[in-house]
Amino acid sequence: MDGGAMLRLVIIDLVILVGLAALIGLIAPRCPDRWFARDWGPLTLTRWDRVAIYRRSGIPWCARWLPEGGSWLGGASKSSLFGMDVDSLRAYLVEVRRGEWVHVIAAFTFLVLVPFNPWQLILLWFLIIFVGNLVFFLVLRYNQLRLTSILERMTR
Repeated sequence: MDGGAMLRLVIIDLVILVGLAALIGLIAPRCPDRWFARDWGPLTLTRWDRVAIYRRSGIPWCARWLPEGGSWLGGASKSSLFGMDVDSLRAYLVEVRRGEWVHVIAAFTFLVLVPFNPWQLILLWFLIIFVGNLVFFLVLRYNQLRLTSILERMTR
């Protein structure tokens, strides 16, 4: 494949990936809150999910530098808490879980390109899309852990 054909393929791939990300971002805020009222699937917390582990791995530092895009396509921003009462924290937790699902689904969008791309380009998209979304997911997961802990203390 010559350089011009590769550039065209990268541009087409980029348009597809941005389109899929926008579609996911448009659909997620319109999904019922009850879908995100509890942890299930990849959102289920494990014994490895500890605030201290996330802190040691630099997730709070990442959180300060990553953009908050929850409100870009009609969702709620997670850049600040909705309030400090139990209902507000639960509503915020729903939005954090919604964001986790957005990034879990978006992390796999590169797979639609597999049949049409050389392996080198698939590897590039994996690194950019999967790893990029993983960082956002881990920041949201860290926030979910902190919120869950606060809510448990408040409702005892």
